[in-house]
Amino acid sequence: MSRVIFEKRDGKYDAMFVERGGALEEIACPKQPPIPHDMFHYAIERVLEMRGFIRRAAGGEGVGFVMAREAESEAVERLVETMQADSWSGRPPASEVIDLFHTTCDARGTTPITLTEEAIVAIRSEIDRLAVEWSALPTRGRMTLEI
Repeated sequence: MSRVIFEKRDGKYDAMFVERGGALEEIACPKQPPIPHDMFHYAIERVLEMRGFIRRAAGGEGVGFVMAREAESEAVERLVETMQADSWSGRPPASEVIDLFHTTCDARGTTPITLTEEAIVAIRSEIDRLAVEWSALPTRGRMTLEI
């Protein structure tokens, strides 16, 4: 099992660390309330058991901003964008979130994954769970998450 560590920081970025061969590789992680951007990836990948940025990085792929395109990972990225918008927009009905996801996929030429309203509710619940723990951390506090 792999793990990622998120560290709360001052400024525009928090940090994410990926463990590789006993060493931690640091990745700048944009602040995107209620949780850091890459924590949205974690929530979605965990709930849907899909391969996106977090699992690819933990699996040893380069963590730069350019990874090889993979259909599943691209769909996860579009869902991250959609769930961030959902978190900032007052959480409309889950059916509207699915519609927005499809619109986002169409705009980016991404093949969408199949989503249910129950999946959206479960992702929201995971985001909320992570947000409570994240907000309780002091600056330089860390959260370790198993993948």
